[in-house]
Amino acid sequence: MNKQQDKFMTELTRLLESQNFQSEEEMEKFLNDLMGKDISSFKNKPSTNKEKAQDLVYEAYDLTPAIAKKKIEKALQLDPDCIEAYEYLGDTEESIQKADAFYEKGIEIGRRLFCGEKYNEYKGYFWGIVETRPFMRCLRDHAEILYLLGKKKECVEIFEEMIEFNPNDNQGVRDQLMLYLIELNEDSKYEKYFKMFKNEDKAFSLFNYALYTFKKEGDTLKSKKQLQKALKQNKYVAKKILSALPIVELAEYYGIGDENEADYYVSYAQPIWWETKGAIDWLKKYSTMS
Repeated sequence: MNKQQDKFMTELTRLLESQNFQSEEEMEKFLNDLMGKDISSFKNKPSTNKEKAQDLVYEAYDLTPAIAKKKIEKALQLDPDCIEAYEYLGDTEESIQKADAFYEKGIEIGRRLFCGEKYNEYKGYFWGIVETRPFMRCLRDHAEILYLLGKKKECVEIFEEMIEFNPNDNQGVRDQLMLYLIELNEDSKYEKYFKMFKNEDKAFSLFNYALYTFKKEGDTLKSKKQLQKALKQNKYVAKKILSALPIVELAEYYGIGDENEADYYVSYAQPIWWETKGAIDWLKKYSTMS
């Protein structure tokens, strides 16, 4: 979800909270009347320092770096606990170590605000609640940096925690989590999440399961069938893995079975396929036959 969508959800939440509905029917009628209207046109200006800080961060993403930095500084003056501001600083920092420090600050604040006494109010809905989304994004970015820094087990721990926070996994961290569990030989954990997110007809799930099956039992009828199923789902993946050329750019969106989906999978999985003993020869054997 991009920042414009987040901004929309924030404005909608503020608007609904300001209405003092007496019933669900009243709220439903209000929402129906909103259809097709510009929410920002309603007089619903930020009333707290927290809301003002959030709006400054939303504005910053559309400004030049110098002006944006002033907006972020002002946001943190208004609300030192503005996770969105630390997320912005992480997103715009070139050094991954410095970026990670900002994400960790956002996570520290999020744990204090959402994982203490109020945890039971948020558990299971950490993506459904707009307030906790910046915290979840900081967690994901932090996890990805941990992996890049070679801290793979720590990365996996963060992803597992994110699924505990939000079992629906709207951010799709299960894709990387299950791939990294294969890499780390965490078979029991892989099986756990495979059962949790079964029957997903996409490249990440199918190629992950094919690789897992091959790594566990070798070139068997079962692993062959899993690989053939994956190859049928996305015809681009095998060629891109076998080329050994890194994927340098990802599209913002992809469709099931298309080349953008293949790029998304291969950008994460290619090194793991190459590092898995026998996997490349196995992939080459069956991809040329299909």
